[in-house]
Amino acid sequence: MIALGSVLALLAVGCSAPAPDGPQIIAGPDGASIAEPVRIVVDGLAPGDPVRVWARANDRMGQWWESSAELTADGTGSVDLTSAESTGGTYQGVDPAGLFWSMRLPDDRAAPVPLAGADDVVVELGVDRDGTTIARSSLRREVRAPDARPIAMAEPGLVGDLYLPAGSGPWPGVLLLGGAEGGRPDPAYAALLANQGFAVLGLAYFGEPRLPTTLTRVPVEYGLSAARWLAERPEVTGPRVGVIGSSRGAEYALLLASSEPDRFGAVVAHAPSDVVWPAPATVPGARRVSSWTREGEDVPFLPLPAGEEPAPEQPVRTAASYAEAVEDAGRWARTTARIPVEDITAPVLLTSGGDDGVWPSTAQAQRAMAAIDAAGNPFGSRHLDFPSAGHPVGGVPNMPTSRTAVPVGPVVLETGGNPAATAGAVRHTFAATLDVLHALTAADG
Repeated sequence: MIALGSVLALLAVGCSAPAPDGPQIIAGPDGASIAEPVRIVVDGLAPGDPVRVWARANDRMGQWWESSAELTADGTGSVDLTSAESTGGTYQGVDPAGLFWSMRLPDDRAAPVPLAGADDVVVELGVDRDGTTIARSSLRREVRAPDARPIAMAEPGLVGDLYLPAGSGPWPGVLLLGGAEGGRPDPAYAALLANQGFAVLGLAYFGEPRLPTTLTRVPVEYGLSAARWLAERPEVTGPRVGVIGSSRGAEYALLLASSEPDRFGAVVAHAPSDVVWPAPATVPGARRVSSWTREGEDVPFLPLPAGEEPAPEQPVRTAASYAEAVEDAGRWARTTARIPVEDITAPVLLTSGGDDGVWPSTAQAQRAMAAIDAAGNPFGSRHLDFPSAGHPVGGVPNMPTSRTAVPVGPVVLETGGNPAATAGAVRHTFAATLDVLHALTAADG
């Protein structure tokens, strides 16, 4: 949910190399995209050697995020993390990306989302045997290409950044919306999508100067104006653009795409809602105010049940409150608050986690997909659900998912999910997102 724009403090590349006839780490591809598969192999061990392979990276706050795997050398004296089973450490089983998504702070303290908003992620790697480090190396993973060109919007009334791929374009346009954290959406996600050949507008819709302070009465017209601005840019093929939203941004994305269907050629909603909800409970009077307006009037919403205010810094799961609100609402209330997703005239990708602690995204996505299917949507729409994953099922793949308690304003939300399942979901949904966005290229062709 939360996205930060600061650049990582990079580690020095070129750690001490092992002797040619001793153990060594072979890791690659170096400098490739964070979304690409990685391979880490340890050679030069004795067959059956038990070793601990570890990784660590430094975040923007100077904190070390660490991970490890307990492994055994095969009959040739090698450990290949694409096939070797970890029996301990921060992850277990076979997972080539396990050292990346399982990174955590040693003391498990709360901290901003790790390694987000980076140009590069440089990870130091090591191998320990009998408590002694016997080999070291490092691996750089690229998030934002060096020649990516983010441009701050200069359009009056709109706040955001336009991320352009390398080259002269034009490219298909994508509107990117963050969640309840507010501000500009994750620049790492925007840059990574730009690296894939899309002109991405990371749009802030509250929590920035000249915008609403909180997620309260944000105009639908604001997002539609941004989509029109993007479609009319000379760098963008058009006239239809894609839209990607996460969490409350997914709610906004579905609301925008159903309000002006001709504007959007692809829709991706990570952890979405099929109904409109009020402003967050942390906002005074939130249960009586819609998050969105249309023509100056509140978009009808389902009220959340009254409850005790969550204690600051104490993680709280809020999904049950949203499920209760749907269950208690009458048919008229559910109908008026429902987002008319059947009006969307584009492929729709919905993604959800079955252990979502923020809201019941699986049930909400299922209801939305049922409405799309009932309308006979011919555009290849689908719903990807990951039963053991939590709330953050979309975004930059291969980033740490070990931290599930996320500060949002004055409260800490428990996003839920098994970190391994959530990491797998993000990898899967990133590939699926690109598949859906390719509909924009096909339409332009």
